[in-house]
Amino acid sequence: MKAFNLLLFSLLAALTLPAAAQPTVKPVSGVYIGGHIRRERPTTITKLRESGFTYALLFNVHVDTDGTLMTDGETICKNGEYVFHETQPNYQQDIKNLKTAPTSIQRVEIVIGGWGNDSYDHIRDLINAHGTGASTMLYKNFKALKEAVPEIDAVNNDDEHCYDLETGAKFHLMMYRLGYKTTLAPYTYKSYWQDLCTKIRASKANAVDRVMVQCYDGGAGNVNSVGSWTFTGVTERHAGLMYYSNDWNVDLNIAQFQKWKDDGVATGGFVWVYNSEEWDLNAWASGMNRVYQAVELPEEDAMVEVFSGANYTGYSVKLPEGKLAKGELAMYGLKGNDVESVKILKEGASARLYRNVNNAGLSTLCTENQASLTSTYRNHINSITIEYNDPNGIKKPARQEGEKTGWRAAWHDLNGRQLAGKPKAKGLYIHNGKKEAVK
Repeated sequence: MKAFNLLLFSLLAALTLPAAAQPTVKPVSGVYIGGHIRRERPTTITKLRESGFTYALLFNVHVDTDGTLMTDGETICKNGEYVFHETQPNYQQDIKNLKTAPTSIQRVEIVIGGWGNDSYDHIRDLINAHGTGASTMLYKNFKALKEAVPEIDAVNNDDEHCYDLETGAKFHLMMYRLGYKTTLAPYTYKSYWQDLCTKIRASKANAVDRVMVQCYDGGAGNVNSVGSWTFTGVTERHAGLMYYSNDWNVDLNIAQFQKWKDDGVATGGFVWVYNSEEWDLNAWASGMNRVYQAVELPEEDAMVEVFSGANYTGYSVKLPEGKLAKGELAMYGLKGNDVESVKILKEGASARLYRNVNNAGLSTLCTENQASLTSTYRNHINSITIEYNDPNGIKKPARQEGEKTGWRAAWHDLNGRQLAGKPKAKGLYIHNGKKEAVK
């Protein structure tokens, strides 16, 4: 009985240990998205979910003279009602799907402004005439949008013409009251943006949570001066490039993000703009996530390390237990079709590598180090399932969909070995860490 009690105590102790820290995903890699997201749906939704980008900026929402919200000539909200479903019946579900697992998208923002866009002139006039109270049409329409598409987390300010400090601050504070976070996307007129941020934060310290410095087109001169864009109290400063910057060379663009990171001037990055299929979203996003560490994985949770080169060369990414689809792998910094060698970091860990993007179909199992995958799998891996069996004999199974960490209910024999399910044979077993008889 003493031996059994010791085993039972060990099982109970293991099963009641605090779950490993859930990996924290930071929104450090963003992409502006044009009307292409609607024109080519649902393909674009799938590509974005698998991209690795951790936040998406929907370009753009135009504010008309009466406060009506529009995009590409179609009405989104009018007279305090959401009417976009009349012309875009899939939009609400599509935006919801962007943030539905498995996906890399953690945050969605709408963009107001842009070159040639007079939204902030209209916002200025509307606020000067009517204020920002709950009875105003500006308030009602943005409230209707939030209620219809609650997955929209924030409003991105890309004012490139109006620059009215008083009404700009009032607009941000109104959006904050409505439940939107707000971000700033300047490229010029530094003093205005700094004053705007200071004025907003004087009323609501958390109303602006990120500044995004444009380093392309009119803002190309910011490439070497990102650090001069200082905003008191705002710690998240991202720098952005166009998708065809640096002669379309992804590695050169990632090197620029790395330089900004190494210089200590940027905590994240973004790219303008996904409005065609001319460029590789996954290559950009996975590289940006490696640079800015979108996922901070505790060392004790690292089970497997995958390498982009044979013999454990090239860049490498450490991965935890669980099912990781293509977009989730990209959050850790792994580009699709980019694995050549594998190291098992913890005894009892194994990795099943899939050619498919969603952990199904043709696969190979790695239970020990692999210096070079076979030609069937080398540079053809798009999802990975990692399992961990404790060397002491207690199995810690792979995560299920929607599950991050922790133990699932399990049956064990009296030697501590996990069983496939409830045993059919009569006898004494351990179930959920407690002794239980099967009759």
